Amino acid sequence: MTTLQLPSSYTNAPPDPMAGQHVSPLHAFTIMNRHRLALGAVALAIAIPAGIGIFSLKPYYNASSILIVGTRQAPFRDLQATVSQPEIDTVAVNSEVSILRSPAIASAVVRKLDLTHDPVVRAAMESVPLPRRIINAVTGFFVRPAPVPPLTEEERVQAVGGMLDHWVTILNDGRSYIITITASTGDARTSARIANAYADVYLDFKRHMKVSATWQANALLDEQIAPLRERLRKAEQAVQAFREKNGLIAAELERSPMGNAANGDGGGGTVTDQQLTQMNHELILARADLEVRRARYDEVRNAVRTGSLDSIPDAVSSPLIQQLQAQEAQISSKAASLGQVMMDGNPTLQSTRAAAAQVRSRIAAEVHHIASSAAKELASAEARVKALSAAVDKLQEQVTAENEADVTLRQLQSEATAARTVYQDYLGRFAQTSTQAELQVAEAELISRAAPPLDASGPPRKQYMAIAVLFALMVGAGTTLVIDRTRKGVRSTAELDAIPGLFALGLVPAFTGPLVRQYTGRHRSVYLETVESIRSVLSFGHSRFRAKVVLVTSAEHAEGKTTFALSLAANTGRGGQRALVIDCDIRNPSAMRVMGALSVPHDSQVPVDPLLVGLERDVLPGVDILTPAGMAQREGRAMLSPEEVRRILAQVSSQYDLILLDTPPALAFPDAAVLSRLTDGVVMVVKWGHTSAATLVQAMRTLHSYDARTLGAVLTQAPPEGLDEAEKHPFRIYNHYGLLPRG
Repeated sequence: MTTLQLPSSYTNAPPDPMAGQHVSPLHAFTIMNRHRLALGAVALAIAIPAGIGIFSLKPYYNASSILIVGTRQAPFRDLQATVSQPEIDTVAVNSEVSILRSPAIASAVVRKLDLTHDPVVRAAMESVPLPRRIINAVTGFFVRPAPVPPLTEEERVQAVGGMLDHWVTILNDGRSYIITITASTGDARTSARIANAYADVYLDFKRHMKVSATWQANALLDEQIAPLRERLRKAEQAVQAFREKNGLIAAELERSPMGNAANGDGGGGTVTDQQLTQMNHELILARADLEVRRARYDEVRNAVRTGSLDSIPDAVSSPLIQQLQAQEAQISSKAASLGQVMMDGNPTLQSTRAAAAQVRSRIAAEVHHIASSAAKELASAEARVKALSAAVDKLQEQVTAENEADVTLRQLQSEATAARTVYQDYLGRFAQTSTQAELQVAEAELISRAAPPLDASGPPRKQYMAIAVLFALMVGAGTTLVIDRTRKGVRSTAELDAIPGLFALGLVPAFTGPLVRQYTGRHRSVYLETVESIRSVLSFGHSRFRAKVVLVTSAEHAEGKTTFALSLAANTGRGGQRALVIDCDIRNPSAMRVMGALSVPHDSQVPVDPLLVGLERDVLPGVDILTPAGMAQREGRAMLSPEEVRRILAQVSSQYDLILLDTPPALAFPDAAVLSRLTDGVVMVVKWGHTSAATLVQAMRTLHSYDARTLGAVLTQAPPEGLDEAEKHPFRIYNHYGLLPRG
């Protein structure tokens, strides 16, 4: 016999049956169809209570008021930029939304509308949700509820404010300054009143906040004005006292183009400054006059020394000297005439000459007088220059001292100027805020007031019901997938192929009634055709699958191995051949019991051989059953020995075309592994949805330890509706040919 080589090692963990296999999305629908009762039960269990709850919901009415905020905050920058891409201050808008959602606004709305006494609100406050009523009813059996004290007015306002937090929705789309206030209650007018009250309270709050800020600023300014006024007064007094102490009395002078700008002072200089300026001016004039007089004196002195009167301007311009010079000229001319006709001793000549000398003496005296006057004027000018220089030096010393004091004075003046500037600024701000306090408006506008809606806004029962049904179906589908996933049994031939050492020979469907009915009826069934497909593989398939002596076993009990062995034998008999089923499970022989109530008389032609005692012929057409359990039980053995089976096979091999050994489960007893060496191969029977991959791995490890040749595995008792799409396809073909699905 050819030995089928199995993998050299087995892992303890079962392999993933779907590893490397493509799973069709329709497989999930197949699983749901397989567990459709569970899916329907779960879906109805969710959908019915949900529907009752949805249709018991009370209608509500939505009313919305619309605000625009920040209308006086956006500065105008660029028209094109503003139109093409306006800037939205998201933080500022979200801040206003948070203010609208604040408990303070809700409490103000409650007080404004007197909602604590509104019938709609009171009914909502007194209503208790169904879950809370159930909890209270259950806990009331065990604990006596404590009396609840009545709420105070402030507590009622707070409670209604908390309800408004659920009833009112404040929304901003994030792309504009629009804020929508939507109130949702069971009364249309109440919804409109609440939405409008929210807008009004918000606008009043913003206006009050700005007025409060203005008056607070006024109060702060008023507190600062008195100290600033006192500070200015002290600063000006300090400037005046310092001026008086140091003699820095300012004089009103005409401002020069550069004087005050350089000094930074609005008035003129001090008296000493003016005196020094005057003295300097006079000194300059005196020194100029001195130079003029010195030049005149030098000129007169030189003229006197040289006798040149024409170089003396005063002499030239003096009428007396001009007259004397004229007389001298006449007398000198007369003396010259007389000297030509008279002798020197002539008295007339001498008197004439004496008269000329007298005139010249008078001219010299006049010139001396002019020179003496020039000397006096020079001395006077020098004295004046000296006096002015002394006065300037004295004033210079005073100015130097005053300049040193002026530094301190300028500091005091700067402090006084700063105090005056701050004081005037505060006075201006105080006047401005006092004027604006009465003109403050909120930086928000009400675009649209809420109107009572004509129809109820909800609840959308159809949508809710559709969602509930969809959710119920999803939960039901998930439940079926979980149920299917938790079941460990092998459910497809692909999973069998994934078990090391196994090959799926095929699958056979489940059937109802006794096995005999499948082979005694007049109609062919799907069950017979699937068994025939497997028998054809064992008889005419690849050489590795062909076998005459086949051992049929399973990993666990109640997997249908005996039924399959009898079916395989019966299909062989229907083909005109003979098959023998040897029931090797001496602990619990079941081959004849599976045949039901069929009574077959003992064949008298059976050879008198102790090993063949228990042979029943033609249990089904062409099928014999051998139950050699009697001898082993009499000898107290738990299993047939390999020698006994070998002797049986040697005797009957020539009489049958197919011999099947029905053995106990391979995972529990060694019968199948020990007897497998006497056969052409082992067929492992696996119950659909029952036997796990891990169990099959353990069973294959047991067979491998005895070097058993495994022909393949058969998936039995498979429900056609629970199969994958690919495995369900042959059953559709059978149905097309009119074959009964269950015989």
